Formats: sequence, structure tokens, C-alpha cells
Amino acid sequence: MKKHLFELLLLLFSVAIPFALDMNLAVYGMLATFLLFLALRRLNYWLFALVFGFVLITCVLFLPQIIWFGHPPATMIGAFFETDFQESKEFMQQLPFYAYGVSVLTLVFGGYILYVGKKKTYPHSRNQKFITLGMAVVGALLTLYRPWAKIKEEGSFQWQNTRTAPIAFYASIYHNVQYYKQLRADLNQSIEGSPSWQVVSANPKYANYVLVIGESVRKDYMSAYGFPVENSSFLKSAKGTLIDGYTATAPNTTTALLRMFLKQKDGEFAYADNLISLAKAAGFGTYWISNQGSVGEWDTPIAKIASLCDHKVFTKKGDYSSMNIYDTALLPVLQRFLAEKSTQPRLFVVHIMGSHTYFPERLEHAIHYDYYNRNFSAYLQTIEQTDAFLQSVYKLLEAQHLPFSMLYFADHGLMTKDRSSSFFATLTHGDTHPNKAVYRIPFALLNSDDSEHKVIKVNKSAFHFLKGYAHWLGIEEPSLGGYDFLSTTPDTLKVFNQYENVPFESLEEDEVIRN
Repeated sequence: MKKHLFELLLLLFSVAIPFALDMNLAVYGMLATFLLFLALRRLNYWLFALVFGFVLITCVLFLPQIIWFGHPPATMIGAFFETDFQESKEFMQQLPFYAYGVSVLTLVFGGYILYVGKKKTYPHSRNQKFITLGMAVVGALLTLYRPWAKIKEEGSFQWQNTRTAPIAFYASIYHNVQYYKQLRADLNQSIEGSPSWQVVSANPKYANYVLVIGESVRKDYMSAYGFPVENSSFLKSAKGTLIDGYTATAPNTTTALLRMFLKQKDGEFAYADNLISLAKAAGFGTYWISNQGSVGEWDTPIAKIASLCDHKVFTKKGDYSSMNIYDTALLPVLQRFLAEKSTQPRLFVVHIMGSHTYFPERLEHAIHYDYYNRNFSAYLQTIEQTDAFLQSVYKLLEAQHLPFSMLYFADHGLMTKDRSSSFFATLTHGDTHPNKAVYRIPFALLNSDDSEHKVIKVNKSAFHFLKGYAHWLGIEEPSLGGYDFLSTTPDTLKVFNQYENVPFESLEEDEVIRN
């Protein structure tokens, strides 16, 4: 046993790598990893230590987020590039302690393998060299098998198709980075191009339109939608309409909002045809007020759309020194813009941080709820805080004594993590394996001439947002048709799961945590 300890430990590590990196499981892939590592060690210890150490550090660094979120798709790669220091800190804070504990144990285990491997000796006979060569060849053939077999299907040799986990992981990360960079290049090239809108008429009913984009709210934790703890008293009683059944397009901000705010042609985004260029083509004055990041090498796509507005204010610059700024900082800015005289109808887009994880960082005041644990108590209070923010916006609009319409929705919801642990249980982004709760979001439309509070129970898809938005603003544009948010005609519900559009009903349920 002691004689073959190194090989046994190396085999165990090779079997564990696909689990650590959330890659596809295949016995021949694990065998290929083991044979390639062993061949390297038999050839030269320091070459083995370099390659093995690199894979080990990769596992150690990625394990906490993979335990929590799973393997990062291209959209998570984009979120990484668009994240500032403050958000990075909050991301690290929301990961559970045990995830870091597993990471430390992995480092210790890998370090012990390097230690045992350093003491291991192999004879340098001709037969042993043939054995080493045989291991390398078999490992290489097992690694190449699946990418080679899928050339006809894929159109080219793709390393990410291999079942050798470390190679597949690095290849998939590289592929996703390149894919994201291409999306960024397409956006930068197209966003300021000429839109194809053909506005037939524009007959806005109101002087001021305010679109409030919320963050990370699932409606089943709101008292306005029946949650037993009171945390959204304004939306619960305000004169206007709530839609019970509105469904987000995707599980995170950028992927969700792009599918709402951009026209799509033949499955491709038409970046120039967006909600701001449509409003401007119809003669609206446009304003964007945001408490989310704006600039840097990796400007967010949403910020690019915002840049088209006549007036824009960002509280954060998106660099390493970004601060945690509360959403109420946007209210004086909105008040100033509203007070300015205008002969145009005006559109104000207000993008808040809302219930973005890490929840305690969003709160202006100490947590006063006592629901299940600290995470859920803070989450309920972020919803209460957003409700108070919406009430303040409503009052600012009322103070202008002009007809107005105010629309609020959340970009996406969240899913439960660690449900079985009363201490660690929390809500987080559904960037991998999203369930129904990730898409069930609040939607409220409040007009100055509304006379009662109504709730419409109907399935509505945010994929039709741009059409409903045009109707809301009183814009007639042939390609958008006539779609009324408040129509009782249900939509067919499909959602983007980070890879493709799937039927909403195919997803798993995620019930609320009960106190």
C-alpha cells in the first residue's frame, strides 16, 4: 500500500477534479487525467509539479464559487469583467464558510500529493520508458477522442468537448472569454449605429414616464404578492396595477435586460434598436439615473444603452474605488431633473441596486426583521427599502402636478441555497441550474389617473417587454405590434437558462423558506 501511495492519491485527485470544477463526469476522462499526470511524474518531477500545481491552484480558487454557483457560463464570465471591487468583496462575503474550508482541504491534499510524489522514484530502464510513453499515448488518445468524434457536428476541433476535466475546463473558460469579448465588440460597434425604427405616430398620454429597474427581487417574498411578513405596503395598496405572473427573461441582470431592451432579428441582438433609441425617435427627452456601475474597460452593455440618453447620471464609476452607495442617493437627482421645464414628453430610467447580494450591504439602517436567519431578514428589509424608494419616486412625480406613469419591475429573482441549513441558508443568483423562482418577478404599473388598486393574475413574458414598452409610451411602430402589459391574454412562457431558451414549466420549483 505504501509503495503505491502516490499513485493511489493521484488517482483519487484525478477522480475528484470533475466534481471540483463542475465538469462532465466520464470514467475514461478521469483515467486520461490520471495517466497524463502519472506520465509527467515518471518523466520529470518538476514538470509534473508545475502542471499539477497549476491545476491544483485552479481547483482551490474556483471551488468556493463552483460549490455555490456551478461551472461559470459565458454570462458569468461577463459578470466577472463587469464587477468592481465593492461587488467583488460582496461576492466573496456571500459564499459560505464551508466552501472556503473545502478549498483549504483541497490545497492540503494536493500539497501532500506533491510531497509524496517528490519522494517517489521510478527506474530509468528501457521498459519503464515504454510504460511511460504508453501512459502518455493512452491518456492523449482518451483526451482527443470526443473532440475528434464531434468535429462533424461542431464544424471544427473543440478542446472544450474533451472529457479530460482540466483541459476541458481551461478550454471552456477561454472559449467563454472569447465569446464575451466578441459580444462586447459587436455591442461597441453597433450600439451607436442607425436604428431601424419606423415610428408611425407618438401619442404619449402622460408628461413624465418613469421606469424603475429593480434588482434581484422574487415576488413571493413580497407582502404585495401575499408573503405573510409586511415589507411592501406601498405596492400593496397604491392605485395602479400589479401583474401576478410576470416572468423575467434570464437569471442575471445583463442577460435579462438585453433580452428586454433590445430588438432581436433572426436570433441576433439589434443593438441600435433599443428602448432608448425608440423613445428618442418618438420625440421623448431621455434620462438615465443609475446606482450601478458605468465605466471602465469592461463597460456593461446596459451602461452602453444608457449612454445614448440625453442626460445620464451614474453614482458609481465601476472602478476599484467604487463605494457602496444607497439607492436613496438617486432621489435628489431625479427631483432636479423633474423640476426642469420641458416641452417634450420625458422618459426617466432609474436603475437601482435594490436587493443585490450581499443583502446587509444594501441596508441604510440596522436589520429590524427577525425571519429565519440574518440573510433572509436582510433580504426582506431590502424589499421594504425598495418599496419605500418607489413611494418616494411616486411622491416626487405627484409634486410636479403633471400627468405621469411609473413602471417598476425587477430584472430577475433569486434561488434558495443551503435550504437545509438554518444558519447558511440564503438566496443567490441562479446563474447555473436556475429554477422557477429565479424568473418570477414583481411588475407594477402606476398611473396618475388610476383610481383603484388592482392585481391581474396572468402569465406575461418579459421577452415581449419592448412591445409593451412602446404601447406604454404611446408609440406606434410596425415591427413592435400592439402589446398591452395589462391585457389579460396570457403569454407562452419561455426563459433563457444561460445556454438556450427553455419552457418555463420545465424548471423545478423553489418554495419560500418558512420561518
